[in-house]
Amino acid sequence: MALPSSLRQAGTVAKYELWKHLKGWRLIGLIMLVTVFSVLAVKGMEGAGSAVAFSKGFFFMPAYFLITVAGVVLGGDVLASEFERKTGYLLFSNPMRRVTLVAGKFTASFISVLLMISIFFLTGILFMLNTYGEVPATLLGSLGLAILYGCAVLSLTFLFSSTMGGTGATMFSFFTFFLIMPFFQAFLLNQVGVEPWYLLTYTSGTIGAFIDPSGTYYTHPDFTVSVLVMSAYLIGALILCTIATKRREMR
Repeated sequence: MALPSSLRQAGTVAKYELWKHLKGWRLIGLIMLVTVFSVLAVKGMEGAGSAVAFSKGFFFMPAYFLITVAGVVLGGDVLASEFERKTGYLLFSNPMRRVTLVAGKFTASFISVLLMISIFFLTGILFMLNTYGEVPATLLGSLGLAILYGCAVLSLTFLFSSTMGGTGATMFSFFTFFLIMPFFQAFLLNQVGVEPWYLLTYTSGTIGAFIDPSGTYYTHPDFTVSVLVMSAYLIGALILCTIATKRREMR
C-alpha cells in the first residue's frame, strides 16, 4: 500500500535535511562535541561509589547541557533559512503544504537529536558496565524523559525559527534556555520560594532524578507534571510553529 503523498514528501524533506546537516559538518561537529563532552563527564564522575550515584550526577547537568545545545544548533535556523536564502521559492512552488515541510524538517532534527542522546547515554552505560558491572533499572525511564525533553527543546526552537531570522532565532534560543529560564528558575526557587514547574529547563532535572528520586540532592518537579509540561511545550510550540510558517511570507 502506497504512502500518502504528504508523508512521502515529508520523508523526502527529512532525508534532504539530514544530508544538509552532514554536508555542512553540523551533525558531525555535534557528534564530536557530544562524544568528547561525554567522556569528560565520565572522567569527572569516576569517583562515584555506585552505578546509581554515578547516574544521578552524569544524567543531570551534562544531559541538560548537551540535549539543549543539540536542539538549538539543529533547529535554530532550519525554517528561517528557507525564507532568508530564498530556497523556499523552490519548495513552495511545488504542490507541498508547509505543514509537510515543518514535519519533514522536525523529523530530521529529531533523528539527529536522538543520535546525540544515544551517544551520551551509551557512553554512560558502557562506563557503568565496565566499572560497576550493572546499570540502574530506572535508566530506561530517564532515557524516555531525555528524549521527550529533547523534542520539547526542538519544538520551541522551531517556533523561534519560524518567526525570526536564522541567527536571531539561534541566539534567542540560547538566551532562553541558558539565561532567561535558568534566571527565573533560580529567582523563583531561591528568592520567592515558588516552584517554577512550568519552565521547560526546570523539567530537565527529572532526567537524572528519575534514577533515584529519594536520594536526589537537587530540586526537581514531579515526574508526572514534568511529562505533561514537556508534552505541552512540544505540542503547543509545534502547532504555533506550523501556523507561523503558513503565514510567513517570502522576502
